[in-house]
Amino acid sequence: MKILFNDIIQNSDAARELKSPALSDLFKINRPIEINFDKLYQVNSIGIGNTDGTYFFISLIGFINIDGGGVRTINIDFIYDNLGADAKVFDLNIDAGHADKNEREVYFTGNGLYILNKTYTVYKILITTDATYIGRLAAGIACNIPTAVAKEPSYVSTSEPRITLSGQVIAGAGGYNYRTISLDSRYKITNEIFKEIEAGYKYIGMGYPFFIDLSDESYKLLFNKFYGNERNQRSMTFQSGVRKFLYSRRFEFEERF
Repeated sequence: MKILFNDIIQNSDAARELKSPALSDLFKINRPIEINFDKLYQVNSIGIGNTDGTYFFISLIGFINIDGGGVRTINIDFIYDNLGADAKVFDLNIDAGHADKNEREVYFTGNGLYILNKTYTVYKILITTDATYIGRLAAGIACNIPTAVAKEPSYVSTSEPRITLSGQVIAGAGGYNYRTISLDSRYKITNEIFKEIEAGYKYIGMGYPFFIDLSDESYKLLFNKFYGNERNQRSMTFQSGVRKFLYSRRFEFEERF
């Protein structure tokens, strides 16, 4: 699985609704979404939750290298201000004239994490979409944690039906249906992943759900995107049994909305 531990959108000027862990807090979209960060961050994935949109075009704005008798670094804003709208090909960490548009097109298929084809260093994100609303937006480094062959998906309901003395079923009022999944990872959690957990633990400990991509596990599941809490994320324990810096953990996720 690929999971986002450190959501850098929480360190930006994004609207409160985009940062909220509850997907029912909707941000109304009437123009491209612009998000500015307090410093440079690395991004290789985007988390999207609860939207009516089907298409998201991600512009990751940072610094580029231009080879003109030598490599030099130029601030993107300088290029934009001096070359105008035609300079859109320069809005990524790419060599001049080699825009990689396909690597930042995201088609929404469910609440979860969407992986880009490379890692970018950015200080601003611009998103153009056909959506009219979105519940939460996240970004950062997706941590790849391979999991064991055994998977344990479940379908759960919070409804509480009642059985009468004559054996009849009275349907429970209210309630909702959701999915859970248990995934076991043996000695795949590295030092780099631990650093991402540590960087994002402020919000993990506050109960913010995770954005997850399950494409690697989808051959045994009926879904490949997931947005949910880990049952013990406020007290995350890891096990180690080898000499190297490698840890294990059984992740138990419950879907959130």
